[in-house]
Amino acid sequence: MAGFFKKTRAFSRLKIAALLMAGMAGLPAHAAVEISSFNAREYDSIVAVNKEGGYSLRNTGFSVGDIQNMKKALESNASELASLKKVVNDQAKLIEELKRNGQSSASSSSSSNSEISSLKRQSEEQTRGIKQLEGQVSDLKRSAGSSNSSSSSELSSLKRDVSNQQRDLDNVKRELDNLSRKVK
Repeated sequence: MAGFFKKTRAFSRLKIAALLMAGMAGLPAHAAVEISSFNAREYDSIVAVNKEGGYSLRNTGFSVGDIQNMKKALESNASELASLKKVVNDQAKLIEELKRNGQSSASSSSSSNSEISSLKRQSEEQTRGIKQLEGQVSDLKRSAGSSNSSSSSELSSLKRDVSNQQRDLDNVKRELDNLSRKVK
């Protein structure tokens, strides 16, 4: 359709007038057609030459406004098509980016899983260390009879070690919980 408009623009008004004159050459003398130099209006009808039983002009049912509206619709459709192509290209780029991020996310997820496993092992080791220290504290309490002063300093030192270990264990558990939430 766009080619049609380009071709019609190539015709000069003179060529169109000559074609109309040639088409009307076979018309009877009583059918007068006036050729005007004014531009066609939107409501003007488009006519066609009919060759049945001689040449005659017939109304096509199209107006100049119909042709102009078709041209506008064609331009609008071309613009919308270009816009949709841009959207499709943008979405394709996003999909590729998500695929790349998904692959890197999978590798970071596996590294997070190894970090979580490492933290779990550390937590278990610290729990065992705390239990050993608690056992030593209870042994000291039982044997605390005669050497009360020296064992009380050892006892307070062991209590500090136990509380430090407990604090470290709590920190590791918090980190483990945070990492678990991030992985999910």
